[in-house]
Amino acid sequence: MLSEACLLEAAARHPLYEGWDFSRITSFGDEAWCRLPTLKSERLRKMPAQRRQGPELLFYSSGTTGAPKMVRYSLEDLGRVGELCARFAKFEGVTEQSRVMVLLPMGLWTVGKITVDGHRLAGAEVFPVDLHGGIETWQRMVDLIRPTVISSTPSVLAAWAPDYKGPRLEMVETTGEPLLDSERHLIEARFGAFVHDAYGLSECVVGTECRVRAGFHYWPDATHVEVLESNSDRPVPEGKTGEMVVTSLMQENMPIIRFRSGDKGRIEQQRCACGHEGAKVHLEGRIADTLVLPRAVKLDASELTALISAQVAGARFRYKGAPGNPVAPFVEGTFRPILEIRIPNEYVGEWRGLRHELLTALPELAELVHEQEIELHFPTDGGTPPVAVGLV
Repeated sequence: MLSEACLLEAAARHPLYEGWDFSRITSFGDEAWCRLPTLKSERLRKMPAQRRQGPELLFYSSGTTGAPKMVRYSLEDLGRVGELCARFAKFEGVTEQSRVMVLLPMGLWTVGKITVDGHRLAGAEVFPVDLHGGIETWQRMVDLIRPTVISSTPSVLAAWAPDYKGPRLEMVETTGEPLLDSERHLIEARFGAFVHDAYGLSECVVGTECRVRAGFHYWPDATHVEVLESNSDRPVPEGKTGEMVVTSLMQENMPIIRFRSGDKGRIEQQRCACGHEGAKVHLEGRIADTLVLPRAVKLDASELTALISAQVAGARFRYKGAPGNPVAPFVEGTFRPILEIRIPNEYVGEWRGLRHELLTALPELAELVHEQEIELHFPTDGGTPPVAVGLV
């Protein structure tokens, strides 16, 4: 991975960081570092094409949170990202005996190439399969490959799950978009394997789950993570929730420094029950003032939070709209947006009352649930299968 000094030197030369002062920084997190601005998605979207020296690859984000952003990787950058993904794979249990089917877009979307490279570097036998052809083609390929591991997006695996007839797997890896509890339970039930989820962005790969699945482990030599207030550059108190802000020590061609992810979460420093000593990221959804549901129905996020909290202390929600390109065409007709209301274990029996209050207070949501244009789920912190409900 890059040294801090090398990354800062590259950033000082790059037009993304025009006007930023890196000269007084001695280490990440020092006073001079904390005085730096933060990098926002809008800046990346407006970045003009640059004439660069040496070979490079261009990748676009999926565009699920707005217009796609272009990220430029040199071959050396991709090598470093591949090494980090190999670390993830070994951490999850991938070995030289593993046969990995990587079912992801292999063109403009970064995640396909780096997932393939990472598993190869981990020593596994790897079979890249693009999404073209849909479920019938995926099933034909799995019959030919007979994998022990499948790596794909949650929405692709959830779409395939009802028709999956392949071998029982050692594990499933999900990446590229948020994994909801309802999707995790469906995938594990139909594919017969433990799901490891990974967290990352097109701009910066971050971490992966262990067997405990209580947050995403990340490695400080590859990724620096801060938690800041969503509407300022001030850090939140240690252990508290804020916006995840990431810095990549893997990319020199287009450095990513203090990038605002738009994700809400916190950092845990305690030793994990799996035995790993490093820090973990806990995600708690997207930072958004408004949720845009089907039929252009809009819900105020703060109103929804207040309504849920008033009924069940500690309950929180996650919303997942239809996946964006390049996955969208291959799950069309099988995916419905999902609103999950996660309930603490001690209030597991309160979901019926909470459902009633939600659908009474929010008639627009009630109509969407009744017309089966959105799914409403009530998982618990204990990992029991989520309750999916309509109007009864």
